[in-house]
Amino acid sequence: MGTGKKVVRKRKDYEKLKHTAYEYVVVQGLDQKEVAQMLDISEPTMSKWAKEGSWREEREARQHCSSVDIENTKRLLSLMAKQRLNLETLIQDAVAGGNAEEEARLRKQASALSDEMSKINKTLISLGGKNYTLGVFIDIMDEIFNSLRVYDEDLWEKTIDFQSQLIRKKTNELG
Repeated sequence: MGTGKKVVRKRKDYEKLKHTAYEYVVVQGLDQKEVAQMLDISEPTMSKWAKEGSWREEREARQHCSSVDIENTKRLLSLMAKQRLNLETLIQDAVAGGNAEEEARLRKQASALSDEMSKINKTLISLGGKNYTLGVFIDIMDEIFNSLRVYDEDLWEKTIDFQSQLIRKKTNELG
């Protein structure tokens, strides 16, 4: 009877370790080899888990979600703004030095950069908007909560008020 408990405990420890590896690789984006070393797992085991769970695909999907796209676009815009300020300093130096040809070249470069920044800013604005309808939201929510009901009906029952509140909130937001 004691061995059965050990097997259950080992299985739980195994699943916990696998979940931790998943969090590091998929959610935090760490390298599989690095995580294998951190958690003292063999690289073949790590590779097997990643392959069985389609971790690569999920990681890529997470990296291309709208919140990541927004953050990346903001970073790019910030870098471009710094570059534009540097160009402005160079333009002022060219003006002070009486170098009209250099000033014209730099102004042309600054104008092109400003135009590109404007386009990226428009992209950022569009990324910040809600890119889904209320119907799509409700369909996804229904799928999630129906799956929860199949998985654990008691837990699902505890979420009914939450589901109603969330639908009301999204109805007000999305119309």
